Amino acid sequence: MTITLPLKFNAGKVEYNEKLDAYVPLPTPGEIIVDHSSEGEGCYSFTWKPRNNDSVIIDELLVFEGDVVWQKINSCKSGRVYMLAFLSSGAKSMYWMQDVNDDGAGEDDDDELLFKDSKKDLEIAAKLRSFLCEPLD
Repeated sequence: MTITLPLKFNAGKVEYNEKLDAYVPLPTPGEIIVDHSSEGEGCYSFTWKPRNNDSVIIDELLVFEGDVVWQKINSCKSGRVYMLAFLSSGAKSMYWMQDVNDDGAGEDDDDELLFKDSKKDLEIAAKLRSFLCEPLD
């Protein structure tokens, strides 16, 4: 699979709400950008920023090849939520895919439709895993 960087896709942040004791998707339209890092080979910049304000960067993470996992959170049934987990530190960041899926599911649709990955979601996951994540055995 040929990967062209930067890789950009629409995704919102998901944060833990202590009062609700649950992870909650934030409504801000966002974008994730993954690109080569100036730190050298095998290092990547993973950035999340709101789409409505290009000058504000909320998450700017340095990712070392083989030190992260990008996986879908299957327990979240009200949207397509993915987690970037660092193997070395245990740190985790979660994001929800904001483009409509192949069934055109939006906010008012039932949970089953909202949970279903799009072809684009699966392509993004495959690309991220191909150059960021450790090969699966």
